Amino acid sequence: MSIMNEFLPFAEAENANLIPFSEWQNAAARLSGFSSGIARSNQINRAIAQGANISYAIAKFIERTLKEDVYVSQPDLLVDQFYRAMLEMSYRATPIGCILTFPVQVEIEGFVVSNFGGDLSRIDYDKLFAVYGTKFNVSSTPANKFGIPNLAYNFLEVAGQLAEIGCFVKASLPNIPGSLEVWTGVRGYFSVSSSGAFYSRNNGGTPIVLNSGITYEGKTDNYIDFSPDVYSSIYKVGVNTVQPPALRSLALIRAY
Repeated sequence: MSIMNEFLPFAEAENANLIPFSEWQNAAARLSGFSSGIARSNQINRAIAQGANISYAIAKFIERTLKEDVYVSQPDLLVDQFYRAMLEMSYRATPIGCILTFPVQVEIEGFVVSNFGGDLSRIDYDKLFAVYGTKFNVSSTPANKFGIPNLAYNFLEVAGQLAEIGCFVKASLPNIPGSLEVWTGVRGYFSVSSSGAFYSRNNGGTPIVLNSGITYEGKTDNYIDFSPDVYSSIYKVGVNTVQPPALRSLALIRAY
């Protein structure tokens, strides 16, 4: 279906009756405007052409970007169309394969969700395939498709080496150092010194020493335990992977 664009260029012919630009720059009519009397047609044409042709350029931009009709008689619609066309072009300016993140759920033409990975057609998404290739393929990826990265519960991190770009890194934790020192003495007494994630408690579970020494009589109701959450509150019971502070978001890849 053809698109109607009522904005047309003016005086576009090679031999159009326009005052030469070099003369128009310093013409009195351009600097002070037309006064009473007979105006030169080539000057009027130059003034009209400037406004008409820039309007045509904007209208053509709307037509090509939105593929919508553009009418002279609908100025309010023109404002909305121009805004939407600018917004659309800002998304198109994002390079193919680039990832955008949003704190809300959105749908943008030309982008695909990458939160959970998946496979795309090499034909339908040929531009993205030209960038990604088979880098993110998995064993189940069909031969006529290619994989996109599964970003669920993964953080984007700037690589320190070119070879690391596009590589996934498994979760890991730093070592948690700690030590125990025990001395036995006469008459069944012993001394315990703990540090790091080691701590002493009585049989009720109450910690009674941390990073210091204490002497006990040889009884069985005192213990030395190891628990990183005593060492630092960043360690949580029931958490089985690294979890830095985060805002979970929607990840979109520019696909076409």
